[in-house]
Amino acid sequence: MAQAIVVTVMLLLVGSVAAGRFNDTTAYQNCVAAPSSCTRLYFSRSQLSGSLPSELGTLTRLTYMHIWISRLTGSMPTQLGVLTGLEHLDLYSNRLTGTVPSELGALTRLTRLDLGINSLSGSLPSELGALTSLIVTGLHNIQMTGSLPSELGALTRLTHLDIHNNQLTGSLPSELGALTSLYYISFYRNQFTGSMPSELGALTGLWKMLVCDNANLCGDIPAGVTPDAYSGRCSTATGGTLLGSACPSASPTVLPSASPTTMYGSTSPSSLPHVSVPTPTSLAGDYPLKENWFRKRDVAREKAFPQKHAWSRKQAKQEADQQQAN
Repeated sequence: MAQAIVVTVMLLLVGSVAAGRFNDTTAYQNCVAAPSSCTRLYFSRSQLSGSLPSELGTLTRLTYMHIWISRLTGSMPTQLGVLTGLEHLDLYSNRLTGTVPSELGALTRLTRLDLGINSLSGSLPSELGALTSLIVTGLHNIQMTGSLPSELGALTRLTHLDIHNNQLTGSLPSELGALTSLYYISFYRNQFTGSMPSELGALTGLWKMLVCDNANLCGDIPAGVTPDAYSGRCSTATGGTLLGSACPSASPTVLPSASPTTMYGSTSPSSLPHVSVPTPTSLAGDYPLKENWFRKRDVAREKAFPQKHAWSRKQAKQEADQQQAN
């Protein structure tokens, strides 16, 4: 036990003052020379540059790999998926590019995965749902796109899930409601849409849930989430959600079949009087108020002259069809 602690401290000291390329460091070279005795790589706040070599896949005894706040570039090698003994994989705050390898799904002993603050791209692989030992996951600030995999609902030991400041879209999967061990969840500054899953009400142990800056999230706040835990609106002018308000109706409007002659006889629709709706004193900067006012205006007009509006919509559709045909 004492020997293992000494080795770890030595690697930490080497890492804290290291400069140059990662695969030229003494620590890495020693691991390559004796892979069966290398269990930890730890570089903190170093000046290391270069890419992660594929030869890391030969270090099959590794349990801890921490290379954080450094200058690593290039993609994550798929050979990391061979290191099935890894318990911690921490590459926080580097300059890594490319996608998150689906091969990481083979690291079933991982309890900590932190890839935050990198320049990764693409979608999160659904294979991450196989990492059922995970307790802490940091996937924030890495420019992820696509939807959040529903397979993450299998990570029932998670206490910390941070996916904020990405470009994730689609709805939040209801399977997240199975993560009843969660203490902290952050998915603010994404592009999620739709209503908040009611299943999130099962997360009664939450200390904090951050959802700010997902402008198209709507519906009720999950019943089981306490007011102290929920943080939905931003203090800046750029944020906020529609949580607490009803989601917009997606029901399609069925247009009646009609013509100007049968509806109006000899009266031209353009000669019908205008319906005025009083304008609110201030609409600037309040989108929900704007949207509500315009909706009320349109409803008032259609109630007054339903035939006129039905004919206008049909005429606009016919013109659009004609342009598409040409």
